[in-house]
Amino acid sequence: MSAPYHPRTVDRIEPCADGLGLIWYGSPPKTSVSAPFLSVPIPLFDHRSHGLGECWPSAQGAVTQGEVPGGRYRHDDALLFGVLEHTDPAGQEDQLPAASQALYDRLFTVLNATGFVHLWRTWNYLPDIHGEPGGLERYRQFNIGRQAAYAAHTLPSEQQAPAACALGTRRGSLQLAFLAGKVEPIRLENPRQISAYHYPRDYGPKSPTFSRATLVPLPHSWLLLISGTASIVGHESRHLDSVRAQTREILANLSALLSEANARLPEDSLGFRLSQLQYRIYVRHAGDVEKIQRELRVCLGEGLDAHYVQADVCRQELLVEIEATGSLPRS
Repeated sequence: MSAPYHPRTVDRIEPCADGLGLIWYGSPPKTSVSAPFLSVPIPLFDHRSHGLGECWPSAQGAVTQGEVPGGRYRHDDALLFGVLEHTDPAGQEDQLPAASQALYDRLFTVLNATGFVHLWRTWNYLPDIHGEPGGLERYRQFNIGRQAAYAAHTLPSEQQAPAACALGTRRGSLQLAFLAGKVEPIRLENPRQISAYHYPRDYGPKSPTFSRATLVPLPHSWLLLISGTASIVGHESRHLDSVRAQTREILANLSALLSEANARLPEDSLGFRLSQLQYRIYVRHAGDVEKIQRELRVCLGEGLDAHYVQADVCRQELLVEIEATGSLPRS
């Protein structure tokens, strides 16, 4: 039986030179690779390294590379990974919706041209996510453009929305990384939460476009891609004054998602476990890292595969967001 497919954490970018691509956090690396590569300008809370990358290796077959304006992509027979950047007009009124729509238009052009038409996962990073040029928060402006791109390509949110996250950076440009395939994923929702694409207009003129998680049946693996998950029940933020309580609420949401994922697996499958996932933890305030670590150790034990970075979560009252990836072998 082949080992299950999953991303690899690297402290240098060279080991990913032959992979499909990578997302890098922390200090920008001093070397470069030809693989699609996104350097996200957010600090890393890891004293062992100035930077860490999430490398998506090749899964099956020969690797092919392509370019589009502002981005690159690579694919093998099973997966496609790509990165796109748009010079982000931070602070300019009414510019971000057009920028985010243009970025997603290019993404869908890549998918249609390559035949990897099923979008599994996106990572979105935008500077000054809570700024309000023209009186509308930039994250809400971003959602207008993202949903406009889905509508232009006649992609209904409920049937096509990938797992996703959207985090704020303090500088840089609008950035997007994405993972896609020829196999349609199983899109998962959390019974504890209202689907993001059904949020009321209290959260902006257009709802966010993502699923809570996607479960992908690869040839030798089940790949679980969990969206950025926060302390939200229904559609409301919870525990506004406690990062420890927010962390516990997130774990309850992740547990509910794992139950949904495991219910889709064959009966003889081992099932996903919280303690065995790979985690990226976005923390708003540096002083909260140790509190979050303590809650995770109490709930999930020692030795978690977890990395902490500093970023602004999409709602100003939320202090922490956690995304996760899991993999299991298929018979």
